[in-house]
Amino acid sequence: MKKSVLFFGRKNCTYTKKIKKKLKSKTNNLTYIEIDPKKKNVDIKRLDKKYDFILCFRSHYILKKNLIDKAQIAAINFHPGPPQYRGIGSLNFAIFNNSKFYGSTVHLIDKKIDNGKIIDVKYFPINKKITVKKCLYMTHLKMYQQAKKIIELIFTKKEYILKSLKKNKNIKWSNKLYTRKDLEKLYSINIKKSNEEISRQIRATYTSIYKPYIKILRERFILSKVK
Repeated sequence: MKKSVLFFGRKNCTYTKKIKKKLKSKTNNLTYIEIDPKKKNVDIKRLDKKYDFILCFRSHYILKKNLIDKAQIAAINFHPGPPQYRGIGSLNFAIFNNSKFYGSTVHLIDKKIDNGKIIDVKYFPINKKITVKKCLYMTHLKMYQQAKKIIELIFTKKEYILKSLKKNKNIKWSNKLYTRKDLEKLYSINIKKSNEEISRQIRATYTSIYKPYIKILRERFILSKVK
């Protein structure tokens, strides 16, 4: 009997579509939930059965225990960051901290955010000149490559998850969990800080869509680059 899968993917994500196609080649028992990052509500009323696997890729939806428990083999998340960076905006903080490496982590899902036992970690080098756009591209590509490999292994190697958990048992998550409040603070430029720190803040937050800002008299003034 082919394994059943509940897959949470991201709307308008090329890699999500590719993973969905990969899963369809592995099972005819696939339930797909598309997550729209612009919407808070997710309809999970129809998820009333058990699944062999629950997989989450670029999904902001936080699974509650009663849903996690529906995974008979494993509930797995593909986290866009290494274990050193948990929570929201981990990529932004890695750039701000001038980290030499970034990456992606595959882990079991438990009731805490980015906390479950680690199945696999992949790293790639970054430098002090990397932009948010470039780092996002590299992260999503690494996540996809990792997900494609992991999906193949969990369907073909019966003991893969257990062996991987044992192999990576000494890899631990950071105690620090970055929150939306932390990210908001990173976007807020304090002009009293050093030029070096302000430069790192701007590099860690500036994109074509999201931009850092300065607050004056309770008003936000968005920073924009002049060409």
